[in-house]
Amino acid sequence: MALRIPDSLTQQAYRAIRDEILKGKLNGQMRLTEGFFAGRFKISKSPIREAMNLLEAEGLITIRPRGGAFVTGFSQQDLEEIYDLREILEAAAVRKLVLEPKALARLRAALNAAKSSLRKKDKPGYVLADADFHRIIAQANPNSRLKKMLESMHGQMLILRHSTFELSSNRSVIQHQRILEALERGSNEAAARLMAQHIRAVKAKLLTSTGGS
Repeated sequence: MALRIPDSLTQQAYRAIRDEILKGKLNGQMRLTEGFFAGRFKISKSPIREAMNLLEAEGLITIRPRGGAFVTGFSQQDLEEIYDLREILEAAAVRKLVLEPKALARLRAALNAAKSSLRKKDKPGYVLADADFHRIIAQANPNSRLKKMLESMHGQMLILRHSTFELSSNRSVIQHQRILEALERGSNEAAARLMAQHIRAVKAKLLTSTGGS
């Protein structure tokens, strides 16, 4: 497919490749090269190289010298660290949440979209709706530094959500429902505890499936 010109070619290539990674169309088994994308997008290798450097800085790909690039894989230690950090940050985000009616409506919509996607077995739709639920909570928190920290993890978490879909999606929808109900009651502390339990449960499933404890 040819890319549109008005925007920077680097930014266009970056967004196009990133979108395919986050939708699970590119995975860690595929060797990604400048030549492959240059031919596919009908542009030179230079903007592809710059786009891939941006993706590596974001933690979405790993570039191997003279070996191409690969969608980032996660070791057991990576998973432990990511989910431990998520538990701390997201529970804190819920605890201090100032939830306006508009944000509350968006949370309900994200939950309903996840339920609908799950019924249809629409994995990409579910992954995006699940991520939206967590992202809406992060964005509604008044702590700007906390929001930035959670946003910096967003891409990696979307990659991991494709791995956890088969493991925990049914249970996650129920847990999100309970978190939302607690927030609707104004029980932020209860919602924070539920969020921490939810993240620990997903982490345990993922570690077990990948051979961890």
